[in-house]
Amino acid sequence: MNAAALQPPHPGRHVPERTCVACRRKRPQHEFVRITREGGVWALRAGKRSGRGAYVCADSPACWQDKRLRRAFGAQAGALSAQLHTSGKPHHDKVLEPPAAPPPRPARPSPEVSDVESPNLYPGQRAGT
Repeated sequence: MNAAALQPPHPGRHVPERTCVACRRKRPQHEFVRITREGGVWALRAGKRSGRGAYVCADSPACWQDKRLRRAFGAQAGALSAQLHTSGKPHHDKVLEPPAAPPPRPARPSPEVSDVESPNLYPGQRAGT
């Protein structure tokens, strides 16, 4: 791999990274939703926020589950999970859409015994001839 491929697209520009409290994945800050604590209560709020904050992946509903949030938010995880799920798109200006599910694969018909060619036959030759 060459050295140019390892450098960021804007070498002089710093991109802050954060870690999701649910999945522990590091990503650029703009790919997260910030949850803040005011008065001892964690909540999802829009706009600029100061104070203690935590980050959750904006494009991954799996990270919004109560069980995954419980480690960071304790008893308040259920309420936060509900806020994230009911808001659909969290209050964030650069939310990525979750990837679409692939279309279902068509069922393959099972080959009939007479249709299966023996590997020892020439193309077009039938068994027993």
